[in-house]
Amino acid sequence: MIEEPTTVKRDGITLSITASSGFMKVDQNQEDNVITRVYKRRWLVLILYIAYASLVSGQCFQYFIISNVIMRYYNVSAFAVDSTSMLFLLILSIFIFPMSYVTERLGLRRSIILGCGLCTLGCWIKNFSVSPDGFLITLLGQAVVALSATIMLLTPGQVSAAWFGVDELSTATSLGVFGNQLGVAIWFLLPPVMVKNHDNIIGIGHELSEMFWILTISSSITFILIIAFFQNEPKLPPSETRALQKNLEQEKTQGFFKPMKRLLTNKSFLILCNSYGISVGNYNVFGTLLNQLFLVHFANGEEDAGRIGFAFILTGMLGSITFGIILDKTHKFKWTAVTVYFLTLCGQIFFAVSLFLGIKWMVYASSIFLGFFMTGYLALGYEMATEYTYPDSETLSAGILNITPNIYGIVLVLILERLLENFGDEVVHVVLCAVLFMGLILTIITKDEHRRQDARNIAKIAVS
Repeated sequence: MIEEPTTVKRDGITLSITASSGFMKVDQNQEDNVITRVYKRRWLVLILYIAYASLVSGQCFQYFIISNVIMRYYNVSAFAVDSTSMLFLLILSIFIFPMSYVTERLGLRRSIILGCGLCTLGCWIKNFSVSPDGFLITLLGQAVVALSATIMLLTPGQVSAAWFGVDELSTATSLGVFGNQLGVAIWFLLPPVMVKNHDNIIGIGHELSEMFWILTISSSITFILIIAFFQNEPKLPPSETRALQKNLEQEKTQGFFKPMKRLLTNKSFLILCNSYGISVGNYNVFGTLLNQLFLVHFANGEEDAGRIGFAFILTGMLGSITFGIILDKTHKFKWTAVTVYFLTLCGQIFFAVSLFLGIKWMVYASSIFLGFFMTGYLALGYEMATEYTYPDSETLSAGILNITPNIYGIVLVLILERLLENFGDEVVHVVLCAVLFMGLILTIITKDEHRRQDARNIAKIAVS
């Protein structure tokens, strides 16, 4: 079936577009150029988004980095503590499509306000969980924050597309992902420092309460700032591709299901979703099982595990920004992704060998190497998804993209927990490396597409 193109007109330029194949024909009837402008306010919008993302993301990992302490305080099993993370992943998987629909209808500003509001509510709920019998309240707070996280994961590409010019798109997306990773890094580092394994659980409760109040106050302040200063989009679009995308949306309102059907039949995008899901799923496993894997080889190493997680995420933030800049300069999306994926696999092998050798400094070095590439891949995934699916909404593609990491993450955590318990950590590391190798193969065979870049080039031709 041949898809009928949508005709888009802007300032005397007529373009025939299909959502599945990009720009098909350009009729040059030039009266005026497409008017674009990049506003200084974009940085304030991005900073507010980073603050929101950092508050949400780290809460996925804040419990199991001190899993032995949480197990004592609440008198629960290791699996129950790990469920604080798996609940996050499960809710993301279930609600990512409904939240995609909601954010499409609400727009960027109201979506971010809703997301930060949910985060703040979840933080307040956790303050009531500081009691040895309050674990179910903890899970409720985690569930509310996880709903907020679905909005956070849907919107970094939307923020960059709405506010940043074409030569800043990948960098802006990577900075949005930077906020996500900043929160993870902070909450890898702080819980082991703030919450000690006291002999008296009352002392543990006091320190848990302090940790939750820091989150609650920070989230409440950020919520107020977002209401006051976060804008939906600028008056003029920041790029030709954004202008044409907005015109397509205005010319042909397609609802939710038609674009979703196109995305679910886009082979390159679906392969990307699986390779991205494997990489980020491994990232979730690393965060969930780091404490247990490290303590197998280093007794009483809770604080070291927290520092290793912090180093892993910190260098990953640098990796995200680095690869964002590289993409803006080169636009070599596929081969940048292949290189990063290969080095991620090398880092996973390096980390496993370091643990088996029992050399602590080497474990730190390998986690830094692994974090730079594995975490750095997060921003690459968003940008490649946009290239493969333009001109469809970044929110919808991000929604589908973020389902697979949660599915892979939950499955891998459940399987590897049992393997670790019954066969030791050697099998766990073998499985992680094998899964990453499969993801690398998928990345290599993915078709190299540049729909957004092609649209930009044709728009430039049309106005030249």
